[in-house]
Amino acid sequence: MMEAAKSLFLPFISVAAVCVVAELAWSFHKKRQVYNLKETLCNLSMLVINRSTQFLFVGYTYYSITWLEQFQPHKLPDTPLFALLAVIVVDLLYYIEHRALHTNKLLWCLHQVHHSSPWFNFTASFRLHWLGRIVTPVFFAPAVFLGFRVEQILLFVTLNLIYQFFLHTEMVGKLGFLEGIINTPSAHRVHHGQNKQYIDKNFGGLLMVWDRLFGTYEPEVETVKYGVTEGYFGANPFVVQSVLFRRLLRELIRDLLGKAKVIPPNAPEQMLK
Repeated sequence: MMEAAKSLFLPFISVAAVCVVAELAWSFHKKRQVYNLKETLCNLSMLVINRSTQFLFVGYTYYSITWLEQFQPHKLPDTPLFALLAVIVVDLLYYIEHRALHTNKLLWCLHQVHHSSPWFNFTASFRLHWLGRIVTPVFFAPAVFLGFRVEQILLFVTLNLIYQFFLHTEMVGKLGFLEGIINTPSAHRVHHGQNKQYIDKNFGGLLMVWDRLFGTYEPEVETVKYGVTEGYFGANPFVVQSVLFRRLLRELIRDLLGKAKVIPPNAPEQMLK
């Protein structure tokens, strides 16, 4: 798996670079401001650090899920039909993970980084929390218990995420009958919107079927306002990575001190700094 991840990275990053150049040319031609220098540098710095620590997290994910194999009640056949079934199961589990990242307060601290920029372009797909992969084994463990091979699971998770890179753009409009069936740039723009009707919508990775099934699908109707409702955190990657964790810690301290009657529950935030 680790070798497969390495072999995919260089071809992917080469294609990604071509896409970024094409998007820059398109935005210049269309006079559309979809790039901001500071935000782009922030996104790329997150990519560099994520890439630098990839061997740790790929190894952690691989060995965590491999350890679970001993509890498999059976192994499914290694056939094209079951490979297709693995793609579908992995996508469903991705939907569950993605929805949990948005709806759980602690997990949102890991995921808000990806949504925190008001600029939406291909480089925004690199805007990921450095510790975000720590929860991956938890959500994809069911695929192991169903009998799928670890290498198969992790390959399809990786390909799912690579596919999503191509969704982070305004360069591609709506794709007709495919909207609402597969994940498209239009559907993913909605997912990144902080418009009231767009919040917590379109969690699917490859497919929008899960969103339609579970009531979280929303088509792109009005212009998307990108970013998060908590506000703009700036373009310092270390601030963006940590800001919600620090807020959550302050809230926890406030609650603990309030219960201990050390400070009143409505004490100003400055008292906790």
